[in-house]
Formats: sequence, structure tokens, C-alpha cells
Amino acid sequence: MPSKTKNEIVSAFLELIEREDFDRITVTDLVEMCDISRQTFYYHFDDIDQMLCYAFERETVKIYAAHEAENWTDYGEDYVSFFNRYDLLMRKAMKTTSFVLIYNLINNSFATCLRVYFEQKKGSQFASAKSTDYLINLLSGAFTAQIVNELQKDESNYDEMFSKLGTALTGYTAV
Repeated sequence: MPSKTKNEIVSAFLELIEREDFDRITVTDLVEMCDISRQTFYYHFDDIDQMLCYAFERETVKIYAAHEAENWTDYGEDYVSFFNRYDLLMRKAMKTTSFVLIYNLINNSFATCLRVYFEQKKGSQFASAKSTDYLINLLSGAFTAQIVNELQKDESNYDEMFSKLGTALTGYTAV
């Protein structure tokens, strides 16, 4: 099953990141750890960057598909879990040229979930309005910057960050 193999490759990367620098993990490392051929890796992904895109997209879909959002708290709890799992990966990526990729993946994840959240709360017309696009871009950019600030600390407090965002969004969507 292709998704099972893809998920195993992502899991291997998360395991390897615990003992290797981000930019030192190679396709060879991943195929050896997963006991698959290089051809199998390249069947699923063009490169490690594409594997990371898949990983972040998979997590994002899990977050927004799991909830009919009454409030952002449901999303926030899943994001806290996601970011706690990927914390070391994101921290190590900050020191590499892949940082821009990770930054964009975080930003896209927020933008996607915010759009789904607004659509569930206010309807598709609201979610597709130009002012909503602006708000989503503003919020996802600002929140991604907050994640980067958090990653620069010795220890991240994602719970507090998502709690504050939930409070702000609850006030906005109640209007």
C-alpha cells in the first residue's frame, strides 16, 4: 500500500532527525532504515523535500478532517501534537537552506486549516471573500513567524500559542 510506505519513510526521517543534522540525512539513510530500494523511495517521492511536503500536508489534512470546528481549540490541540512531534525537525531545519521550505509548509498548513475553519464557521462565501483571503494570509504569516520565534527558544510552548490564537479567532468568528 503506497501510503503505508510513504508514512514509514516519514517516520524514518523523524527517527533519524533525533540523531543526525537535518541536512545530513540522505535518501540512502532512509531506504536503509525502511529496508526498501532507492527505486521504491523515488517511486513515492522525487526527493526529501517532496517527502517533507507530503508529511506536512498529511498532518494538515488530519487536523482539518478530524473536526467540524465549533472553535479553534479542536484544531489547536491537534496542532500542538503535530508541532511537538515535528519540533526537532523544525529546529534543525532552521539551521539549513531547507528552512524556507519548512517555513512555507507551516504557513501553508495554517492557511489551509484557517480557510476550512472559516468556511465551517461562516460559510463558503465568507471563506472565499477577498477580505478573508487577506485575513488568512495575515494570520498564517504572523502565526508562522510566532512558531519561528518559539523555535528559537530552548523549549517551545505550543499550548500557550494555540490557546491565544483560539481566543482571538473565537472573538473574530463570533462577529
